[in-house]
Amino acid sequence: MIGWLLDTNVTSEMARADGDARVVAWAEAQDEERLYISILTLGAYDKGVNALPPDAPARARIEASVAALEARFASRIVSLSDSIVRRWGRISGAVRLATGLTPPVIDTLLAATAIEHDVYLATRNVKDVRDTGAAVFDPWHDDPAAFPLAR
Repeated sequence: MIGWLLDTNVTSEMARADGDARVVAWAEAQDEERLYISILTLGAYDKGVNALPPDAPARARIEASVAALEARFASRIVSLSDSIVRRWGRISGAVRLATGLTPPVIDTLLAATAIEHDVYLATRNVKDVRDTGAAVFDPWHDDPAAFPLAR
């Protein structure tokens, strides 16, 4: 693996003033250039911001946080490609066949992205991606030493 694809729950935790100490320490110990986010994460934040009334007190603060996240990861925002979407389709079908359950779209798109880019998927939402074939790292519970990066 060459890096880490951060799920929205990880970026949110990193941004919180009272973020979980394990998550924050893990993130701070990483080489910034090996941390990536998906365009889906920015979309999730946009969805949340735009669900707020225009005059909501938190809206401006959240918009500024999203802009800062986008600027921080500007060269490390992973877009969806044809190969990612096709892999998502294969994963979703296989998971449905194996479990009888339709997996969540965003979570399986993140898993497909992680596989296509040879990165760990860093997420707290392990249950929704465990059957996808992605290498999943839970920074709230997993030992980072068990997830080595290629040099």
